[in-house]
Amino acid sequence: MVNKLGKNGLLHSSQHFQRLAVLVSLFGVVLLAATVSGGTIPNRRTGVVGTDILGSDTQKLGGKMRPTHPAFLNAGRQKGIEIWRIENFEPVRYPAKDYGKFYTGDSYIILQTNENKNKDLSWDVHFWLGSETSTDEAGAAAILTVQLDDLLNGDPVQHREVQDHESQMFLGYFKNGIRYEKGGVASGFQHAEVNAAGEKRLFQVKGKRNVRVRQVNLSISSMNRGDCFILDAGNNIYVYVGSSAKRVEKLKAISAANQIRDQDHHGRARVHIIDDFSTPMDKEEFFTVLGSGSPDQVPAASVAEEDAEFEKKDERGVTLYKISDASGSLKVDTISQKPLRQDMLDTRDCFILDTGSGLYVWVGKGATQQEKTQSMAKAQEFLKMKKYPAWTNIERVVEGAESAPFKQYFSTWRDYGMSHTRLIRAANDDDSDTAEDVEFDPAVLHALKKSGGRAIGFMPDNGDGELEAVYRIENFALAEIPKEMYGMLFGGDSYVIKYHYMNKRGGQGYVLYYWQGKESSIDEKAAAALHAYKLDDELNGTAVQVRVTQGFEPRHFLKVFQGKLITFIGGHASGFKNVDDPETYESGVRLFRVRGTCQEDVRADQRPAIASSLASDDAFILEVADKVYVWKGRGASDFEKEMAANVVQRIASSKELVEISEESEPSDFWDALGGEGDYDKVLDPAYPPFLEPRLFHCKILANGRFKVEEVHHFEQEDLDVDDIMVLDGGDEIYVWIGDGSTKEEKEKSIDMAKQYIRTDPSERSEETVPLVKIQQGNEPRSFKRLFPAWDDDVWTSIPTYESLKESVREANSQLDNEV
Repeated sequence: MVNKLGKNGLLHSSQHFQRLAVLVSLFGVVLLAATVSGGTIPNRRTGVVGTDILGSDTQKLGGKMRPTHPAFLNAGRQKGIEIWRIENFEPVRYPAKDYGKFYTGDSYIILQTNENKNKDLSWDVHFWLGSETSTDEAGAAAILTVQLDDLLNGDPVQHREVQDHESQMFLGYFKNGIRYEKGGVASGFQHAEVNAAGEKRLFQVKGKRNVRVRQVNLSISSMNRGDCFILDAGNNIYVYVGSSAKRVEKLKAISAANQIRDQDHHGRARVHIIDDFSTPMDKEEFFTVLGSGSPDQVPAASVAEEDAEFEKKDERGVTLYKISDASGSLKVDTISQKPLRQDMLDTRDCFILDTGSGLYVWVGKGATQQEKTQSMAKAQEFLKMKKYPAWTNIERVVEGAESAPFKQYFSTWRDYGMSHTRLIRAANDDDSDTAEDVEFDPAVLHALKKSGGRAIGFMPDNGDGELEAVYRIENFALAEIPKEMYGMLFGGDSYVIKYHYMNKRGGQGYVLYYWQGKESSIDEKAAAALHAYKLDDELNGTAVQVRVTQGFEPRHFLKVFQGKLITFIGGHASGFKNVDDPETYESGVRLFRVRGTCQEDVRADQRPAIASSLASDDAFILEVADKVYVWKGRGASDFEKEMAANVVQRIASSKELVEISEESEPSDFWDALGGEGDYDKVLDPAYPPFLEPRLFHCKILANGRFKVEEVHHFEQEDLDVDDIMVLDGGDEIYVWIGDGSTKEEKEKSIDMAKQYIRTDPSERSEETVPLVKIQQGNEPRSFKRLFPAWDDDVWTSIPTYESLKESVREANSQLDNEV
């Protein structure tokens, strides 16, 4: 057979592409590309010279060097989206006016170019396969995606998208949603004429944040009261608003109808909105055009499909596999299951991360060409081997350009050279907006997190505000404790702390901490959360609520107590007198661990008085009948030793102070601990995970279950004022309450955040991550800084349902005047 080359050097033989399409299903995308070309170019990001599968600057086909396809020239140069449709096995730029409209018989390539604050570019490239696309076109899309990827030096993250099962990232590119149209281009599929004379079409607008507009049967049986529907009747387009539809769903439906008007009717159709406020005549007209039914016959809201979609799965079956040809043949070996560490990834190999609900292919910089080209093939084989659906997401990432979701599966992750401006600000107590990004030494961050508390990015102020009140939960009610006892907390109790502050701009605010002791009862913990909620109500919802668990206090919480925080074993039943009365605790022996980075964040935690409680990383106080030892571990700082002496003044000021160093302890030191024994002598070298901020949209379904959707490349405008949003800051999690969220959603917002942590693949516990609850319009600066830009007035510019209806009426009037 003679392979025929088109004008751009691409194979046009249908038989040849059919053969390649078969290989797509058997061996994967990258292997296909390797069957048709080769060549090498340097990678701009890494400087590494690697095999160029379809050519970056050139393309080698039929023994000749040919230029990259002209359709891809200048691709990925500017922020935004670019789309190509596969036509006659070539990429053809898709008109921007048609973005969001996909034909079920076609295949597409979508490039999303992202830009960070430093104007650096990154890319995500997707190939989308319609449900009725030909195998030839699917194969061409796969191959051409690799060519586009190589044009950008292999830096993009690659995604495979299948109609009706697109990733939330993909759907998020299209603010008005995506619409499926029947038909396709004339390559292996008969193109259906869109909106032929007399044709009517009914579309269901499904979803709220990421909308899919599907064509459904032209019948009232296709409708329900919980969704919105669009009836396209040519010169007239009707938007039927379900009585149970929410505000944002209504807005999306009107925007989708306007898009159909502009894309399919050149802006010449009239849009009519049918809702609860429409006249009986208008409602009757809709059903007359539809051809059946009446308002009373519209079925009730259906949640069956919604329940099945988009729910975040429990990632239990996470496994890492290595792909290597070091033995002389390509082998796939199991490396580990959870927990995973970054150092398990070897730059000389490729890896497959099986999350149980999707696959990642990680490509090391030093992997061989065989490993690179066949890693996607192995991922394809996993779909069959594990009996995953054919539409299971496969994402390819390259070393040094890993996506945030990929990194979340590793308990430790260090991005070399990463800028951590907000962490530096926290470390320096700098609340300014002018601080520039600087390189931050991860070792400094490690020390800060070890000794300075959790959530170091959350710093409403420097802790020099007013501690207005500290309440302990007693019989499920608030009992205010005296000021002289502030900072003395018992692990068997729960507390609510009311803190008032002024920021550097002259504004003021409140933080309500509810601290839950390790041994506090479930009922007491719940009561603390409830009382924090009630105190916030008294402050008109302006306070920031922060859930804190013992041992995992945020750095700001520590600074609020100005170095006077001491946590004791026991509860309020024993009374406060025992804090410095040796007769009220067993054997007159107590052991405290001391940590801190400055005078304001030092704290002491009582531990069981046994040798195994010691740790070489820290300083400890051991109180016995007649003296107090300050024991300095090898990893403890001189400052911690100094602070330990200050703590002694609060808990045992009348006793002799004796300072000792690790491995120079007297015998009576060990006797007081019940004898010398093993303890943690390893200085922890591991760095905490650098988790990039991620935003999630949360809602409660009709069946009471939670629904979580990630918002990729998020901006402030993605905060849904009608719902709850969870912003994962890595070391702390913010729960943002939209003004339009329901009472039930507000009450269960913390439960949503806990559910998110439980299902998140990172090695974090719902009991240890600080949860910061904030109300729309009262966001702290640490929250705002996680967004690319922030405008305090943005909420006033959100279009209302009525304003959109009015704009539709004005557009109709303009058409009437033209006639």
